[in-house]
Amino acid sequence: MMLEKWRDNLLLMSSLTAATSTGFASSQIESSGQTTTLFTKLPAILTSSWVASLSLGPVWENAGDTQSFYLAPNIEKTYAANHSSHALVDGEIFLGIQRPLREKLEGQIGIAVAVTSNASLSGNIWDDTDPLFNNYTYNYQVRHTHLALKGKLLADSGYIVTPWVSGSLGVGFNQVHDFSNTPTISQAVVMPNFTSNTTTAFTYTLGVGVERNLNQHWQAGLGYEFADWGNSQLGRASGQALNTGLSLSHLYTNGFLFNLTYHA
Repeated sequence: MMLEKWRDNLLLMSSLTAATSTGFASSQIESSGQTTTLFTKLPAILTSSWVASLSLGPVWENAGDTQSFYLAPNIEKTYAANHSSHALVDGEIFLGIQRPLREKLEGQIGIAVAVTSNASLSGNIWDDTDPLFNNYTYNYQVRHTHLALKGKLLADSGYIVTPWVSGSLGVGFNQVHDFSNTPTISQAVVMPNFTSNTTTAFTYTLGVGVERNLNQHWQAGLGYEFADWGNSQLGRASGQALNTGLSLSHLYTNGFLFNLTYHA
């Protein structure tokens, strides 16, 4: 009987030792698997690199809204806008990072700073909102700059050029200035001008284009870009009792930008 009890105890201890060893080995394998997964992700993280680009080109504005409002309780005027389009110069500097997203697809994200030359807006002023009393012309300028978060997707399929799409969201600064009015008849007198004003606005861009490698680090390309400058507004004229100056909810531009990119 004593020998049988010792034998049973030995068997029980052997079973517990084997189970403990198996659990420890399984834990080690699981831990090793997690470590392996982490290290397999490291190459993608480490492949991110700096990228910088300069874009420059002509864009065309499409702005101007006809507006009627009171300047004083008994003085109402209509500002009938001309809708002709003018060519501007747009420039942008971008600094960000680029990394592979999947096979043949890379992404860029970073900060873009853009500046555009003055957009010229003009039209006619109707006294008492009546087109028969078209007694003045007006014109003024809008200058736009913005700071935005910009992203870009590039599809490298091994062709001679690489197609891309881009988009940005940011804050714009619209400086509205140099408003002037000119009488068109001898009986009319020059009115006080609206004052200059800078408006902070939400702005965005959408783009599409292609680029080509020049060497290991440099690429050159051409793209189309649509931009919304957001809202802008002139200040009140001297003696104006009601409302503000002329305003726009949006000012859109379309254009073509040449870009030169350095990829570290």
